[in-house]
Amino acid sequence: MGSSRCLFVSIIGEPNAGKSTLLNAIVGEKVSIVSHKAQTTRRKIRGIANFGDAQLVFTDTPGFCLNSRVRSSLDEVVSSNFWKSFRDSDLILLLIDATSKNQQSTFSFLEKIRGGSNSLAVAINKSDIAPKANLLKIANLLTNFDFIKRIFMISAKTNDGLQDLIIFLIENTVEEPWYFEQNQTTDADIKFMLSEITREKLFLMLGQELPYSIYVETEVFTETDKKARIYQSIVVLRDSQKAIVLGHAGRMIKAIKDAAIVDMKKLLNDRKVDLRLFVKVREKWTEKKGYLQDAGIIDH
Repeated sequence: MGSSRCLFVSIIGEPNAGKSTLLNAIVGEKVSIVSHKAQTTRRKIRGIANFGDAQLVFTDTPGFCLNSRVRSSLDEVVSSNFWKSFRDSDLILLLIDATSKNQQSTFSFLEKIRGGSNSLAVAINKSDIAPKANLLKIANLLTNFDFIKRIFMISAKTNDGLQDLIIFLIENTVEEPWYFEQNQTTDADIKFMLSEITREKLFLMLGQELPYSIYVETEVFTETDKKARIYQSIVVLRDSQKAIVLGHAGRMIKAIKDAAIVDMKKLLNDRKVDLRLFVKVREKWTEKKGYLQDAGIIDH
């Protein structure tokens, strides 16, 4: 490979704007879990996409953390992760949900960073289902912020408009060595990816019953050419939450396990997966640094 080019991009926006969906669409595989629950993404998750001599390194960030009132150590760390990823990027890609009735946090954020040094582009998402009037209204409001480099209309779900966005990002790369290998799509280790698969299934299957204060820890991972053995702990704050995860006669946790195995097999090149799930109660884990480290939310 001759000259190489690189760009670090932080994807930011309100909860449920479609940040993880966009990241997965550009990278071409699932590197970040997708859920309608706010703050699904707690730590920065990098996805890597290579186009010719250009490497784009994306960071999926937690939803906007503009509220100064912090409820717990977990909230504080999530907020810190958001602002750190924002500062560490070459370009900020602000994603706006065009179906949302209220973009107040988005425009408050734009006011907050006005006059800053970050390069910023905006993608108005869900153009496939949003009323045209919504799209035009948002685009018109964005004209009040002359520091925005470009505005795109996209659908991360259907890939509509993504090609123009990718071309723009490639045009903004700078000449420097690649930070990641040619075939690498994420910098997350395998144990974290396995934990995220199970956490996604918890979110999808339990919906509103699932407490925000829950995490999955992969305690054992071994593999051979044909089989992987995985032991995971699902950690909750209270016995009542444990009962929700287990379900009546253990039916819920079995369904979660079966769904997780399907995605784990894809991640592990179709190896047979022996997955065992345990539910543990750790009171006040959201307040303790050691547990936040175990959850992968802060670094050791």
